[in-house]
Amino acid sequence: MNLALRLTPADLADKENAVESVLAFLREAASVGASVELTAQAPFMTPDEIAAQLGVSRPTISRRIRAGDLKAVKVGNRNRIPIAEFERFRGVYLDELANVLADDF
Repeated sequence: MNLALRLTPADLADKENAVESVLAFLREAASVGASVELTAQAPFMTPDEIAAQLGVSRPTISRRIRAGDLKAVKVGNRNRIPIAEFERFRGVYLDELANVLADDF
């Protein structure tokens, strides 16, 4: 059985309700004997993080940003990529990679 609880920054702004939601989730997980793993995700990724996830270089990611293939937001003079955009790009990138490699198989 998989249980999931996702809290956005807006949900966390209401601390009292957020705490109650987490406690209710933990009680439910305990009642079914499930393990719980708590993680936090930043809403943005850096080009270095994306490069590491995809196994390419940071300059490759920078070229994709300049080409408009990967949409980034400027934070100061730095590029930040929303997680949803990374997930979209990863799907497109893996499809491109599969198409290029398909001829080899």
